[in-house]
Amino acid sequence: MRGSGRRRENSKTLQKAKKTCLLSTESAQGASFDVFVHKMDKISSACADQNFSIAEICVLANVRVRQWYRWRAGQAIPRPSSLRRMERAIAQKAHEAKRAALYDRALSTTAYRMLLARLADVAGLNVALVLADNPQAQDKQSPARAAASRCRQRALYLIVTELNVPLVMAAGVAGISKQAVSKSLRQIEESRDDPAIDHLLDEMAGEIHGGAHG
Repeated sequence: MRGSGRRRENSKTLQKAKKTCLLSTESAQGASFDVFVHKMDKISSACADQNFSIAEICVLANVRVRQWYRWRAGQAIPRPSSLRRMERAIAQKAHEAKRAALYDRALSTTAYRMLLARLADVAGLNVALVLADNPQAQDKQSPARAAASRCRQRALYLIVTELNVPLVMAAGVAGISKQAVSKSLRQIEESRDDPAIDHLLDEMAGEIHGGAHG
């Protein structure tokens, strides 16, 4: 009887130990998955901040898009290496986007200054002075500065309409606000009612595209 009692007691102890071990394992797994959830949240936020799609990041990281959504739904646990690849893919794409933006800005700046110089030359102005003129220091009483301002407006108009430079970037290369660029575009568009100005802008557009325009 004593032996039977001990066996029952040992069995209960063993079951209790197994249950405790199982709960500890489940708790550890839950904590581990929380870490993955946090990492996936960071990946999603980084994609949103950079305007990247999860699909393109998955492709770069060699992760199936369907698998990503299974992870997000809690249907599978991701491998740490897969999440690291996705993080590296985001960093790489962000770096490439930054380089592309810098390159686009450099091209836009060059195009703007070339057009500004050309327009100043056509207007019979001192090209060096027009290029050096500060758009923030307007002097309405100065005919030379007023003429330089018109050249700037036309150069901005051309890089936006002919080269598809975004307004924000155009504002940056010209050293003025986005609102000022918008105002300049409206003014130049209205000024095209003058056949001489319309012809000048058509000629400049033709030079941009390397041939006749129209």
